[in-house]
Amino acid sequence: MFSKKNDASNFFAVDFGSSSIKVVKLKNTERNPSVVSFGSVKMPTGAYSSESEKHKKEISEALKSLVKDLNINTSNVATSLPDASIFTRIVKIPAKKESDLEEAVFWASKRNVPISLEDVQIDWSIVNSKQTEDGMTQYDILLVAAPKLLINRYVDILKNANLNPVFIETESLSLVRALSSINDATPSLILDFGYSTIEAVIAYKNMLLFNQTISTGSSLITKAISQEFNLEEVQAEEYKKNYGLDSTQLEGKIFRTITPIMDSIVNEVKRILNSYKSTEVGESPSKIILVGNGSMLPGLVLYLAQNLSIEVEVGNPYSKIYIDPNLKAKLPALLPGYAVATGLALKV
Repeated sequence: MFSKKNDASNFFAVDFGSSSIKVVKLKNTERNPSVVSFGSVKMPTGAYSSESEKHKKEISEALKSLVKDLNINTSNVATSLPDASIFTRIVKIPAKKESDLEEAVFWASKRNVPISLEDVQIDWSIVNSKQTEDGMTQYDILLVAAPKLLINRYVDILKNANLNPVFIETESLSLVRALSSINDATPSLILDFGYSTIEAVIAYKNMLLFNQTISTGSSLITKAISQEFNLEEVQAEEYKKNYGLDSTQLEGKIFRTITPIMDSIVNEVKRILNSYKSTEVGESPSKIILVGNGSMLPGLVLYLAQNLSIEVEVGNPYSKIYIDPNLKAKLPALLPGYAVATGLALKV
């Protein structure tokens, strides 16, 4: 979506997260993708959602420095938009034939998108279709509406870093590309544990079926530990990474501190699964795939599996990608944190 297709043959991917900026460059993406370069830099303090020119310049400078350090040899770049700022919905549209959909999607957008269509850029794709008794076809359409102001902000940041944006898509689409497969037997629920939010994405056979943002991130867990034990946030972060949801550590004190937050997340995930079931798009997810830096919280896989009664695993966004043995040793320990950037870099 939002692409300049003629310029997209050689590019790298940038994921602007609330705590860091991640970059991934791949090659041979059409046949045998392999890693060329990767890296990250801290997001400048207070800059992530700021509209000030000062903060946008700081992001551009941080990105420019990272690209230089990684010796990336192209200025063509792709980036992803945060799902929390974008309207995404599955809409059901009856039509006699597929060529009638363009106009039908326009009117569906008028009915469903909560802001003026003049202020957003619309993209859509067919998720599913079935014949009805009256000779019509009912299409399940994935409708995406991104605010033009948001798109322009990202484009400005990239251009100020002397880069050429060739396409932009939503984070959820990048996650699906990295973690779903045409060979999927059943849908999966991807949970991207970010710093300030959790993106919940239901995917099946490389298709995005549903997504929703949970307004709780890993930073809330750090703050709870910091307040409970009167620790600086840096030290609280270490306690979180070392002990997490392991009830056998520190007499279970960290576990008891963060379980109310985790229970809130579990309840949100249950609501998302129930909401998805009500759309009648297809069968329910059979497993949960965890990604994002927050997915490495000790005990998280077991806790979610026990409380949601579903298979849970930590995702590997590099499962479709060749990694040179000499490079593998340098890969970051938090590979799941690169899921969005990697999925973006896999776009062909």
